[in-house]
Formats: sequence, C-alpha cells, structure tokens
Amino acid sequence: MTPWRAAPLLVVTVFAVACAGEDPTPTLSDQIDAVFLSELTDDGPGCALGVGRGDTTAFARGYGLANLDHRIPITPQTVFDVGSVTKQFTAASTVLLAQDGALSLDDDIRDQLPELPDYESPIRVRDLLQHTSGVRDYLNLMALGGRDFYAPIRHQDIVELLARQQALVDPPGSRYRYSNTGYMLAATIVERVSGQRFDQFAEARIFGPLGMTASFLYEDAEQVVPNRATGYAPAGPDEAGFRMVHNYPFATAGDGQLYTTVEDLLVWSRAFMADGVGGPEFTARMLSPGELADGSRTEYGGGLVLGGYRGLTTQSHGGSTWGFRAHLVRVPEQGAAVAVLCNREDANPRRLANQVLDLILTDALEPAEPTTPREPRPRPEPEPAAQVQLVAGDFDGSFYSEELDARYHLALVDGALQARIERWPALALEPLGEDRFRGVGFPAWTGPRQVEFVFERSARGAVIGFTLSAGTARGLEFARVRS
Repeated sequence: MTPWRAAPLLVVTVFAVACAGEDPTPTLSDQIDAVFLSELTDDGPGCALGVGRGDTTAFARGYGLANLDHRIPITPQTVFDVGSVTKQFTAASTVLLAQDGALSLDDDIRDQLPELPDYESPIRVRDLLQHTSGVRDYLNLMALGGRDFYAPIRHQDIVELLARQQALVDPPGSRYRYSNTGYMLAATIVERVSGQRFDQFAEARIFGPLGMTASFLYEDAEQVVPNRATGYAPAGPDEAGFRMVHNYPFATAGDGQLYTTVEDLLVWSRAFMADGVGGPEFTARMLSPGELADGSRTEYGGGLVLGGYRGLTTQSHGGSTWGFRAHLVRVPEQGAAVAVLCNREDANPRRLANQVLDLILTDALEPAEPTTPREPRPRPEPEPAAQVQLVAGDFDGSFYSEELDARYHLALVDGALQARIERWPALALEPLGEDRFRGVGFPAWTGPRQVEFVFERSARGAVIGFTLSAGTARGLEFARVRS
C-alpha cells in the first residue's frame, strides 16, 4: 500500500466584483460567508470553517476573534479544543493496535485493566468504542464525590474510580448509552498495550505520518499552544458580551482534549476516505456499527456517528467542551468533508456544517424535508415535597461511600436537613417521604437533575446509612462512620 501523503493546502476563495454589466448573482464564497456572518460578528468569538473536496481544500476561512483580550482574528490555522471529535482518534489508535495484533477488539478489557471488577458479563474493547460497555460516567462520579470539575485527573485515577464501582448502568452489549468513561478506558488500554503515553502514540501513528502538524492530544497543562483560541460563553441574561471559559488544568485525553485546526481535520478526512490511515481493513473496522445482544445494530462505529443527510451517507461527530463547540462531517460518496470549529458555547456548528453541505452539494442532495417546529418535550412534574417531622440527631453525622471514596456530612439546621460533600458548601435535602429526600442545589455539572437519598435504619430504628441515586449512577451506598 502506498503511504498516505497529505495533499498541499489550497485555499480557494472566489470574490465577486461588482462591476457594471456583470452578473450580480452571489458566488459560492459569498453564500458561505452569508451563512456564518448571519450568526457571527467580527468583534466577538466565532468559528473557523474548512471545506474539503477530493484531494484539495476548497474553502478555509475564519470568522470572529480567537481572543477577545488581544483581538486576534480566527484563521484556518487557529487551534481549537474539539471536545468529543477526539473520540475517532482514540478509536483509531485502538484499531491500529488491533491491526498490529497487539490486542483484539473482542478482548475482555480486564486483560489490560485487571483492576476493574469481574462483572457477570465481560466488557469487550469494542464495547468501549461503541458505547455499549454499561460503565458509569466518570464525570458524574467525580462530581458526586466532591471533586472540582476543573481539577487535574489522570487515566489511572479514572481506572481506580471505576475499580471501586460495584455495579454497571446496563449489562455489557445490551444497550447503546453514550459514555465518556469508555473512551478514557480505551485510551488507558492504548497506553498499556503500546508502552507509550497516549499522546505520544497518536503523534507517532496518526498525526506525524499524515502531516497533521498542528494537532496534538493535550496531556500537559503547562504546555504553550501557539495560535490557541480562547473559549467563551455568553455573559448572561442581564449582561452584554461574553465571559472567558477555559479547561486548561484538565489535561487528560481520550474522550476529548484533541487540539487541532480545520486544516488538519481536512487532512485526516482525506486520508480516512482514501483508506490512507491503515488501509481498507482499518476503515472497515472504524465504520462497523455496534451490534447489541438482541441482534440490532446501533448507528455508532469507532468514534463516528454513522448517519445520513438528505439522501447521502455521512460519517460525523460533534464536540462540546468548556467554551468550545465543534463538528466534523464527511460525505464519502462525494469526497467531501466540512469542519466547523467554534470558540463560543452558544454556537451550533452542526447546523452551520449542514448549511455548507446544502451549498456545496446542491445537485447531489435529495430535497430537504419540510421542518416543523418541535413540540417541547413535557417534563414530568417534580414530586411534591412531603411534610415530615425530622428529629434532632437522627440523621446528623458522617457517611462514607467506598465507591466514591467520599464523605457526606449531614446535619439538621433550623429544622431542615443539609448535606455537605467534602469541601462543598452545604446543600439542602428536601423530604419526599419517610427516610427519602431529594438533593436541592447540586451543581448542574453533576449531570442528573434529581439526586435522591434513601436512608436505611437498623432493627432498633437508628439511621445507619443511605443509598444515593443520581442520573445513571443508581444505588451508591453510604455507611455511617465516626466523624
């Protein structure tokens, strides 16, 4: 097989000259600009766009500012954190090792991660890549354990956290459930099998050979990153402008943390569509959908959503992280790829990418189906609070969870029960019934909308512990301990 070589970058921008007698019809360049300029301004955060057709870059441009402090404009060379777009590179690293014969996608993950519990059904490596592992979400568990969302964490920390979990969300292979944890475990397997740090493996096997010179996995929080965009979010309903958001202390890759440019993502897409990463076998494995125990198939392969757009097959993935939004979509039948990377949380890069596809593939697309406004999904009415007489000293004390390695400190204050998680401020517990409470005021980034406490008593009626259920983490056990 001839090694893949990155095609020279060609940025083609067509300008319309408004001269007397010339056709005033907007050019393709004008139309693409109009899509982005209808939502973005020159003096705010914005997006970079890259459009690939065949072996060339047909269009590459930046809109808005990469940094508001210094008013640095976004260009095709601006480096963005692309969030979960990273997952296809984690999957690619794993598949390359499978092609080397260093592992099998059907291996039990405990072959490389023996610390994890021996569940009734084994979790296979492919389950991690296809979101069918059933493991709990590590971000949710970290938050419930009182850990700061911005705190540094390493792959081994996540393995040790998962090693303490006594239950899965679903039996392995039974259900598709999107899992950041699965990709962190896959990255750890890459490290243990290859003997290299994950970022070094990806550089040696993917970024370097393909000529993706601006791309790397962010695993050093002190690293200087030339041309890096800063992430922003709207300041709030009562304020104008934007506030800065950054995730620099979080420097562990797997589920995210790829830093790259639209130019490099087009290089990757050209290579992928031409079987230039690891040959046809590699591409086929990456595009193999998950298969569930009941025989049904999912629409997710190796870090890729296997879908369609207006009659054409697509391979895509979005990304969302602190102050950044990203979307990469490929249309292999047309040799087309569109990358939209944004440094503002209120951007919708998927919609922008689809609008670009509408313009560049007009003749190949089926007619768009009429859109009807979505009816808002009714939220269930919250369970009403109960009138319960709380007894002083009944619930007061410290409770420890081995699964979270965390202590919750409970106290009755002015007739209301409060919980303090490690160093967090006290949170209110609202009674729903006898020995059953709802957590109020948990930070949004803990994931679930409802956090429920169900207390357990001894035969003599003393509170001896409780179970905590939050989101997909159900039945986390806490035992009463000495303060």
